[in-house]
Amino acid sequence: MKMQIFELKSITRSSNKHPDGSYEVFVRELGVFDELEKAEAFMKMFIDKVKNNKYGGYSAYHCFIIYEKTLNRELSRKWESVCEFEGIRSYLPDGTLYCDSPYDDACEKPFRGRPAETIQLKVGDIAWFWWYDRIYPCLVALLPFTDVYYQKSVKELGHEMGLDYSDDCYMVYTCDRGHEHPECWRCMPYYGKISKRTLQRLYARKMW
Repeated sequence: MKMQIFELKSITRSSNKHPDGSYEVFVRELGVFDELEKAEAFMKMFIDKVKNNKYGGYSAYHCFIIYEKTLNRELSRKWESVCEFEGIRSYLPDGTLYCDSPYDDACEKPFRGRPAETIQLKVGDIAWFWWYDRIYPCLVALLPFTDVYYQKSVKELGHEMGLDYSDDCYMVYTCDRGHEHPECWRCMPYYGKISKRTLQRLYARKMW
């Protein structure tokens, strides 16, 4: 019998700023729950507790992530391995849902375009994207496929496009890493003050 679990993690920004404007981050597992609502309720309770902490620390939270996973799952036919996740939700530091990515990494729930109204960023925006142990300032250059664009392309091609969860992404420019294709759930609106030098470097990358 399959059972869904929801793994809640926090992403905390350090005070160590790098020359490219990036920050180191720390990932902490906050809990594992059998219902999404329980994971979200705990997250909001945790946020309230941190806000009321006299020692502060709330401003250091970058985002929260909830991974949807399945217990007792057989091997994936595509990758011949166990699917890592079946959906990811990212939340702003105040607990507001920012991005819902209901696609899995085994292509059983493939990406077929994102509704335009759920694309939070636009071309030209300055944003953050999280990659393992660091968050990077970036300039948004291209948006993910919309569901309308996907269906139009399928009609023109006469077959499905064969996209997977990694295609639910932006194309962005960074200061030192060139262009990247982070998944939507890895991106957050920019907060804090960005230096003139970092902005110049981002726009310079776009011109290359």
